[in-house]
Amino acid sequence: MDFVAGAQCLDFVNTVDPRHEPAPVSDYVPDYRALIGWSVKAGLVSTTGARTLRRQADSRAAKAAHGRAIALREASYAVFHAIATGGVPAEDDLCSIRDAYAEAVAHAAPRWENELRWTWPADDLDRIRYLLAEDAVQLLTSPQVDRVKMCRPTCGWLFVDLTRNGSRRWCATETCGVREKIRRQSLRRAARRSG
Repeated sequence: MDFVAGAQCLDFVNTVDPRHEPAPVSDYVPDYRALIGWSVKAGLVSTTGARTLRRQADSRAAKAAHGRAIALREASYAVFHAIATGGVPAEDDLCSIRDAYAEAVAHAAPRWENELRWTWPADDLDRIRYLLAEDAVQLLTSPQVDRVKMCRPTCGWLFVDLTRNGSRRWCATETCGVREKIRRQSLRRAARRSG
């Protein structure tokens, strides 16, 4: 699992691979335990916090929390995909993000660290979803939202283009960039042979 999106909410959206290719789909967070592991790698939850969450990971409540996180992932994908492709996000998807964020704020304790920060109890099974909803709202309300792009269509991963001139084309040059260059080279060779 690569973290190449430039925003945690988009890295979470990218836990489905590929998004568009008619191939077997890999879901990197198929259950709550995997969601915890992903959140540690993404820097959302500390290893200590992960241990606390793992104690409840096999409960029905954890399964339900996982389902809510996946619903947020899919709504976030729909919203940011629409933005990346020049469309308008559907109101239902925007409302899903709003509702997750509103729930997050309602369950948060405020903390001041030279700016307002929301915090949640370490054992709150929805804590990961709350953090991702907060990140999605921050991206949606920032100037960087105009820099959300989609990788080549057969990949479909989303990312924030942080290059100075807005020229980033792939989620990762080492993978999708190389594949696209090889594909174009093959097309050119085939055109020369048939021409």
